[in-house]
Amino acid sequence: MSRVAPIIFIGLAAVLGLACEAARQSQPMTGALPKLDTPKKQAGEVVFMRNCNQCHPGGEGGLGPYLNNKPAPAAAIKLVINVGPGEMPSFTGKLSPDEIDAVADYVVALRNTKSDKRHEDEHEKDQESAKGTSARH
Repeated sequence: MSRVAPIIFIGLAAVLGLACEAARQSQPMTGALPKLDTPKKQAGEVVFMRNCNQCHPGGEGGLGPYLNNKPAPAAAIKLVINVGPGEMPSFTGKLSPDEIDAVADYVVALRNTKSDKRHEDEHEKDQESAKGTSARH
């Protein structure tokens, strides 16, 4: 029993950390698409679009919070899908364990794409800034 308490505490902390963000509308999804390099991620996209995209369009904020800015591991994402914290419904019994695994992999791929895009944008700004500086000298 004493080993279960820390696991439950960590799980609940992860769920609350993922669920405690104000819902807001986001800009239309632009830029790079997620790298769907495995059949599991491809299946995850299909399941996500059917079940999650209404509230988390493209992983962005909508009726539900942003997913793309959450550094949660796949295990925490699966816990949230199963538990359904706050206003989010639980998908236990609605999605198979394989579908939940696939959605978690897809959400991680979405987050990585957004992170890659942010780094590309920062690199482009740095290059533009460097061009402006060299043109002045």
